[in-house]
Amino acid sequence: MKAYKMKAQRVEWKGELQMQYITDVREAKEIDRMTIQEIGIPSMVLMEKAALAVAGCVKSNATPESHVLAVCGMGNNGGDGVAAARMLWEDGYPVTVSLIGNEENASEEMKKQLDIARKLGIHICTGLPSGEYDVILDALFGIGLSREVTGEFADAINWINEQDALRFAVDVPSGVNASTGEILAVAVVADFTITFGTNKRGIVLFPGCNYAGNVVVADIGFPKKVVEKVSPRTYTLTREDAMEMMPPRILRSNKGSYGKVLVIAGSPEISGACYLSAAAAYRMGCGLVKVFTAAENGPVIKNLLPEALVKTYDSELDYTQSLNRFDITKSLQEEIKWATCIVIGPGIGTAEPAGIMLDEVLKEKNKAVVIDADGLNVLAKKETYFVKREDGTRKICLPENVVLTPHLQEMTRLTRFELPAIRAKIVEQALLSLESANCQTLVLKDARTVVTDGGEVYINTIGNNALSTGGTGDVLSGMIAGLLAQGMRPTKAAVLGVCLHGFAAEEYVRRKGGRYSMMAGDLLDMLQEILPK
Repeated sequence: MKAYKMKAQRVEWKGELQMQYITDVREAKEIDRMTIQEIGIPSMVLMEKAALAVAGCVKSNATPESHVLAVCGMGNNGGDGVAAARMLWEDGYPVTVSLIGNEENASEEMKKQLDIARKLGIHICTGLPSGEYDVILDALFGIGLSREVTGEFADAINWINEQDALRFAVDVPSGVNASTGEILAVAVVADFTITFGTNKRGIVLFPGCNYAGNVVVADIGFPKKVVEKVSPRTYTLTREDAMEMMPPRILRSNKGSYGKVLVIAGSPEISGACYLSAAAAYRMGCGLVKVFTAAENGPVIKNLLPEALVKTYDSELDYTQSLNRFDITKSLQEEIKWATCIVIGPGIGTAEPAGIMLDEVLKEKNKAVVIDADGLNVLAKKETYFVKREDGTRKICLPENVVLTPHLQEMTRLTRFELPAIRAKIVEQALLSLESANCQTLVLKDARTVVTDGGEVYINTIGNNALSTGGTGDVLSGMIAGLLAQGMRPTKAAVLGVCLHGFAAEEYVRRKGGRYSMMAGDLLDMLQEILPK
């Protein structure tokens, strides 16, 4: 039986920046190197603090009678495990240390920790022991693992997963790629992961996060100066951060003070998408919203959202005819002049008018544009907006004010990347699609949505699977536009919009208990609850 308390001890990273860093392997190793070599904090000091955090998490979640097994490799991760085992042993826990690998190849720090443990009389064995254990420390590998796990190490991981014990991973679960989240053949399924200094990208992204359990980010003494100098490009936000980022409301203001959103959306068959997007823009605080849509949708929008202005076009005309193309173009140009920012795509379809309108919008160089849903599918067919690579994939080349919001399947159409490749390395593929151009903003939607401009990367860890229903993407497009209308820069608006979108879903489930029943429109009501009063 597992002997543990249900709540994890959480040691949070304390930074002054409005973000929490998420490091890849290179960044994490550089922080460690600079701390030791340039600042002069000894490696053994960091190891003792790491071990203290691991031992603290165990003590917070297991009873003192729990029999502890530390399964340790020969690197510094193994040293962390031996040190944590020693601390638990000193506190009265029955402890066994199991060594996997050749001790002759152990790191210097690991050798020192083993020497200390042996002098104290801690039981150390080679290979996997017999018997039953209540707690297992996974200290086989650290963050540097990049190849598939085989041999005795794979056997050890499989054995760990088979035990009826509470499993604690040291830094990352062994077998998880700490940069990408890939599973390297086999990986420990942890109940808790105690990671050091910063969270790791591989246990934030899928599938690695499924193996990490409850993640505890432990401050082990990396100086803030060092972390900021390394300047990890990936981060996430807390709810408090999000509230601080909201654009201010000024006392002496009017509807013109908070911008005007033009929503180009809807088709004869689809009316809900333009309503959801337009209503979300209003909910985020913009001053005015105008919907440009097929004539069939006019009465629907006026009824559902009387606050919105409505301009329509005749969807039944033949827009291959030059006169009709001229009329819709001229009408749209007038609305673009009126707008502060533009949303194009929700429910718009892929017929001729959609392509005409997208081309016209992309001529606009001075106003932010959000392209979503069908707008992305139309864009994918227009080669003029891409640079083709030799391997057949494409780089997106659009004005710097454009925000793209594809889900993974839409991303394949835009970039020609294969879906499995995007799933496996979502951050890398997002960056490759822009090639560090720092022009467009990409919102790559998944269970862990990634937002990037080709430079910094935001990974959203907020939200739940209640969002897996039609129309939630339309709400997101309007939320981002509502922030853009109030003067936020595209990337910042996209990050905040994604974050708040997730919080709204979490709040709905908390209040209503409805992961199955939530609909996109419910998010609109929740925005009233989560935004600053």
